[in-house]
Amino acid sequence: MINNHYQSLSLEQTKKDLESIMTKLQKELPNAKVLIISPNPVANSKTENSLGLNYLDYIHASEQVIKTNNWTYINSKEEIEKKLSKKNMRLADILTNDNIHPNDQGHYLWFEVMEEYFKLKN
Repeated sequence: MINNHYQSLSLEQTKKDLESIMTKLQKELPNAKVLIISPNPVANSKTENSLGLNYLDYIHASEQVIKTNNWTYINSKEEIEKKLSKKNMRLADILTNDNIHPNDQGHYLWFEVMEEYFKLKN
């Protein structure tokens, strides 16, 4: 989703991409359990691309496809943001200088979110 946003691909194309990936996975790995994880939070999530769409538009569109198809999903972006708030941290504290990719601290927060998710599933 991050790349589709930055490349100004349409939301329709993004939905098709997600469906295509999942169709291929389900066909080639029919017994696999697939968990779709949202991308991490980014600093410029409200910045619009050349289509007038922002990062959050891509997340919401993808979530609609995921929900429609009843695929397993975790909104790690939202959970990371909750952890930032609880720990009184800023988004800038967990991103590299490009303001997109998580740094070591950001990856650790993401790990904590995923660990909690899997603990709840047991």
